[in-house]
Amino acid sequence: MESKALHSQRIQQMAITYTLIVFTFVIAFSLQPAYAQNDQTKMNSRYPGMDGMQESPFVTVGEMLKHAVVFIKVEKERTVNAIPFHEFFGRPSPQPERKQIVPSSGSGVIIDKEGYILTNNHVVEDATKIVVKLADGEEQNAELIGTDPETDLALIKIDKVHPDHVASLGDSDEMRIGDWAIAMGNPLGLEWTLTVGVISAKGRSNLRIGGRGPAFQDFLQTDASINFGNSGGPLANIRGEVIGINTAINTSGQNIGFAIPINMAKEVVQDLRETGSVSRGYLGMLPTELTEVMKEALKIDDDLKGVFVETVEPNTPASEGGLEPADVVIKVDGKTVADVQDFRFRVAAHKPDSKMELTILRNGKEKDLHFVLGDRADYIASARTGQPAQADTWMGITVAGLQSPEARQGRIAVKEGVLITKVENGSAAEGNLSPGDVIVKIGSQSVTGMSDWQKVTRDLKDSKKAVLVQFHPGGQEITRFVALKDDSK
Repeated sequence: MESKALHSQRIQQMAITYTLIVFTFVIAFSLQPAYAQNDQTKMNSRYPGMDGMQESPFVTVGEMLKHAVVFIKVEKERTVNAIPFHEFFGRPSPQPERKQIVPSSGSGVIIDKEGYILTNNHVVEDATKIVVKLADGEEQNAELIGTDPETDLALIKIDKVHPDHVASLGDSDEMRIGDWAIAMGNPLGLEWTLTVGVISAKGRSNLRIGGRGPAFQDFLQTDASINFGNSGGPLANIRGEVIGINTAINTSGQNIGFAIPINMAKEVVQDLRETGSVSRGYLGMLPTELTEVMKEALKIDDDLKGVFVETVEPNTPASEGGLEPADVVIKVDGKTVADVQDFRFRVAAHKPDSKMELTILRNGKEKDLHFVLGDRADYIASARTGQPAQADTWMGITVAGLQSPEARQGRIAVKEGVLITKVENGSAAEGNLSPGDVIVKIGSQSVTGMSDWQKVTRDLKDSKKAVLVQFHPGGQEITRFVALKDDSK
């Protein structure tokens, strides 16, 4: 048997061993919170606003943006034909027209404490009534401040906004492919929904939205789920800053959505707040990409950047400045042109009536051309309506350009002039001119296109004297003259 001394020694050794084990566990458990706290500190420094968060940084982003995101309810009016009951029995009768209210909805984001809300043009386009529902359930009627169909942006305004419910706008140029992207909005009528993804691509263009596409496209692409109803809502970065306005989806694929970069939107918003519209310069030509095959055909260097001039519209700043089809534009105001998208943005960045210089290649030689730009809005309005954007009907005559849909529907033999689309009853032109005639000269001034028509008729607007008009009946090659005088003056 062990002696009492040896037994006592073993007990002391065991006590020391147990003490060391307990001490080790105490030290280990006491250090673990420090490690966790250190990790949390790192997380907080990387994602500001995450104090106390243990899992998802997106919770903070959602809380930051929730009250800035609004639900937009829109009413649009359309005319429909009512079908009388007895038509079903084979007795045709006139179909009276009636007005129908069509509801729709979308999203928006509050960008100013004065109540300005940014959304898509296609959300509020042709709206007769706009109602904004805030996150707390309050509803307010909204005023349409302005729209820009060419970027699909619109600005509306409500009266009351809490100062803390204004979104912070970020810098979309800083976003990189792979950065977090958080989309918020009201998809499919499901209010205040948040989805998460990344920036999948930048600079997307040539997209068709609702059967058409905005003229100026530089979309951010994201795999954050965007659905119908998200339009106009914000796309945010991990800091909760708005870096895009959700606009479009690819209906043939999943998780492919597109947002307008907020930097583009900032420029548009400034013009919409000041004037309700956006003014852009207009040149009047069709640029196309300069392909490798085209470079070889033109005998120019493979590394040359620029755009090929496909067509030049007559009577536009492009034609007046000497630009010709088959020219290659290599510089705008001394800076190299990257591609067609870059070229269009550079032209549009100029204001109407401003000057612009193009450096071109023609037959292998460089040449500088100078232009005074027109107003893009005027030319678009003229193309869409077939009427001058800034001139009243002259002598009861309404006209369209020879490139208009109305002109394409007819068999117009002449290449220059303006097509008469309407002659008012009781006007000086009634009985002398008819729809389908093409006017080529008024007084001593040639009328080769819409810009000439606008200038000449504007100058003659208040004239009380008779004026000689040269025209082609029915748009054919034969020429006739008629003298017109407005006796009402």
